[in-house]
Amino acid sequence: MDNSSNEKLIEILDILSQYDRPVGAKIIADELKKRGYELGERAVRYHLQLLDEKNLTEKFGYYGRVITEKGLDELNKANIIYRIGSIFSQIMEKLYLSDFPKKVIINKTVVEANPDELKELVLKVVDSGFSIGNYVNIRENKGFNNINTTVETLCSINFDNFLMKNGIYSMIRYGGVVKFEDYKPVAFEGVIEFSKSSIDPLEAFITRGKTDVLGIIENGEGYLPANFRTIPKIVLNKFENLLKQDVLNGVLSYGEDNVLGLGLNEGEIGVVLVGGLTPICPLAENEFPIKINAATEIIDISKMNIVNKKYLKPTNGRGTVKIMPVLSKMLSMIHRVDYSIENERGNVLINTGYVDKKYEDEVLDILKECFKSKTLISDRIGFEIKRDLLIINTLCSSTIDGILIKCGVPVMPYYGGILEIAKNRFIDMIAYEGTSLDPHEVFFNKVDGKNTILSGVRKVPMAAQEDLINIVNELGWTGLHKIGKPNNDICGVKVEKNMLGFVSFGGVNPFAIIKNNNIPIKILALHDIKEYSELIHLKELI
Repeated sequence: MDNSSNEKLIEILDILSQYDRPVGAKIIADELKKRGYELGERAVRYHLQLLDEKNLTEKFGYYGRVITEKGLDELNKANIIYRIGSIFSQIMEKLYLSDFPKKVIINKTVVEANPDELKELVLKVVDSGFSIGNYVNIRENKGFNNINTTVETLCSINFDNFLMKNGIYSMIRYGGVVKFEDYKPVAFEGVIEFSKSSIDPLEAFITRGKTDVLGIIENGEGYLPANFRTIPKIVLNKFENLLKQDVLNGVLSYGEDNVLGLGLNEGEIGVVLVGGLTPICPLAENEFPIKINAATEIIDISKMNIVNKKYLKPTNGRGTVKIMPVLSKMLSMIHRVDYSIENERGNVLINTGYVDKKYEDEVLDILKECFKSKTLISDRIGFEIKRDLLIINTLCSSTIDGILIKCGVPVMPYYGGILEIAKNRFIDMIAYEGTSLDPHEVFFNKVDGKNTILSGVRKVPMAAQEDLINIVNELGWTGLHKIGKPNNDICGVKVEKNMLGFVSFGGVNPFAIIKNNNIPIKILALHDIKEYSELIHLKELI
């Protein structure tokens, strides 16, 4: 099936996902037209039959179709390059459709717990000032077998709508976490650019345990979800006057040159807002099962409950650190590789994992399976015991980039994400230039090492195709999964004209599998360099 047909199928699934009842071909055709697809009802019915055959939709007589659970799963995984930046486009749509203070954008978080267990934690955050506005809904969902509660909070995009209605257009850039010391914001600890990711940045940070909002409230130290936008410097006076009228009171910091570690272009002002999802962070921090739906709906503000909120005073000072994209670190580390294929010697890049030595047998069994499944970059690892710790070194996939560059092949790290092995496609990814964190660190808890695996996409000029293939064959390592064709997608990812892509497995995959086996592990990705000949052949261990 061609890409055009596939896109239409995904759009139809997306339309069906927005209805809680069967939908007919006419409604779908009308919705498709709004999205730029000219399909008549007959053509829509043909596409629906294709979806029925795949069990992605189910027909309910003359009433129409509904999307199935399998269809929802496919919608969340399919067409990765189409989904890159989709979070940003949703933000722009909600920015246009909302009308603060009448119609507001809300986040919905479903929690497997009863309201009484959650209320104190959520309201404690709002009462401390770390929220967008003083509006929160906490309600028990009726009709569920398990106890189930929905928490609704205001999204930070409401502030951008407030600015735009008053003549200031803000450009939303990053989501991340801000480090606090002595009750004051110090710097972003990590950021992901909305337009270069398939996932919501704040959701990623919250669900992978990167926040500590209760720590900030209780002792002044911790990590707060926040997002970053820019406005023109020419409107600074107007902006500061509007802050005096801002009932949402979510601005954490603003300024020029450097705001909490993020640099700015000349003529820009950076504005950091508390993440609208901040009130639900203690739920994740206390390991309540949660499902986050950020910026999911626009409702009348009268449907929100008013609660107490402490005034949050924005800081206005120049940052003392500078947050850099992980791509910069990767390119720097790549230049430390001097491995010789002929001599099988030289410096390579390594990841390091630390595990309690009592798990030695289990870890060796896992490494053995990784060796058999060829999900390691090479057949060499570092393995030593120091006191009570196992210290494991695996090759970082950037080592391959360094070898290619040393051999005269220009290579550019492109995306890192989750590869679905059975369908040979990426289902989530982040551009290396759009994050300060290694994407594999972000997705570390999301793979199982069998059906899904951490992988990255690189690009090289198509003129270097023959050299690339020869070098890879001569190298003989197992970490390079696939080499694409010039001017063609690879595993669902587009490359530019006159380029070709290749996919390599992530070097931290063995660590992800170790963690999935309930073995505690601390990892340092792209950690250091090591002489290749000092690494041990896995056969010697297993």
